[in-house]
Amino acid sequence: AYYSRHPFLVAKRALELLRFSNGFIFSILYDKYILRDEEKYRKIRAQQLLELVQKAGPTAIKVGQALSVRPDLVPPEYAEALSTLQDRVPPFPSNEAKDLLRSELSASMMKLTNLSLEKPVASASIGQVYRGTASLSDGSVRDVAVKVQRPDVLAEIALDLHIVREFAPTYQKITRSATDYQSLANEWGRGFIAELAYTEEAKNTKKFNKQMKERGLTAVTAPVVVDELSTDRILVTEWVSGTRLDRSTAGDVPRLCSVALNAYLLMLLETGTLHCDPHPGNLMRTDEGQLCILDWGMTLETDPNLQYSLLEFVAHLTSEDYDRVPEDLVQLGFLKAERLDTVRASGFLEPLTYVLQQAGQGGGGKKVRERIFAEYRERYPGLDDDELRYAMRDDMQKQIEEARKKESAVSGITMEVEELQKRNRDAFSIPEWFLYTSRAFLTLEGICLQADEDYSI
Repeated sequence: AYYSRHPFLVAKRALELLRFSNGFIFSILYDKYILRDEEKYRKIRAQQLLELVQKAGPTAIKVGQALSVRPDLVPPEYAEALSTLQDRVPPFPSNEAKDLLRSELSASMMKLTNLSLEKPVASASIGQVYRGTASLSDGSVRDVAVKVQRPDVLAEIALDLHIVREFAPTYQKITRSATDYQSLANEWGRGFIAELAYTEEAKNTKKFNKQMKERGLTAVTAPVVVDELSTDRILVTEWVSGTRLDRSTAGDVPRLCSVALNAYLLMLLETGTLHCDPHPGNLMRTDEGQLCILDWGMTLETDPNLQYSLLEFVAHLTSEDYDRVPEDLVQLGFLKAERLDTVRASGFLEPLTYVLQQAGQGGGGKKVRERIFAEYRERYPGLDDDELRYAMRDDMQKQIEEARKKESAVSGITMEVEELQKRNRDAFSIPEWFLYTSRAFLTLEGICLQADEDYSI
């Protein structure tokens, strides 16, 4: 509403973003329409996109992180490059941090000592963190982490998201995509703005600690919030001493990975509040040997019906009852109910079943690929790797054709299958809860595979 009334501000920022990105856009168009080989240069363009996003400001970094788990929206090469995106930006001036602390805390700022505002411990798109000492009203003195919000970050994010929202319908028409990009921008906006309310982050942090304590899970924790020094734009927590879980050389890392997996399953299946930023930097091994989960700015509430559907899905996977998987995918929000019969007939789920069976044997994606290749080498001796890939594609297509023949008696199915193959996005979608859960489990699997190459999540 605000920026709709200030078109000159919008135009100025839009031109600035265009100046940042015009070289990248030209390169994409050149690859596609002049060279007619866009795929060949995707890895190069992915690195260029990564550099562009890092220059374009906090909203671009947040959108880039959101897209890194959406290979259904951007090419896989782009998603892979964006997954390396670090939320690090140059720190804002110390005098601005001091002014904000003074305005938010008033006289309470005197309780913070040894606070080196010249050198933040970390600087991200939304705020930066300092280390200090707090003298609290109960007489205790504690080492603390002080997170200070970046000045004007709300205005910056709101302006950029306004531009994304206004441009989204045009982009959707140009790309002929079935994805509602404007709704997606709205959803991102809700998440980004939620991160700016530090009182909500404090509430989420305390809630997790309480829930884990009630369940007797002392091996996992979150930072302890110092309420008397926290506001909507300042968050003070007790300092956590430790090492990032993925960089720790301690012998108990595999155990702590299991602890983390249990914690995320508990959040997803029992407590209903899921931590939404599970990158390696937010998982720490404390000096006491606990797992500490940092940064509770983004959480997602999971519906009880979803929790029961997930339990049924897990039960069907572990018992290898793959015939029930399509109904599970409907209940979980991946597949539209009205497309269930056509998807069964298309055979699209048969390759999925095969991959699930392979994944259950452990070793992560690398060993799954090795096992599949070994199987095909036995089947087709003498073929090189590229020829084996073509053979695999042919086999997948044959599975689809066979499935189609089996269902040919069903009235009207064949025409629906042809239509589904052309426009399968009408049938499939990726629910929001899965984006964050899969990112958490991928992070945990990566850490565990470092310690045990045969680990099966």
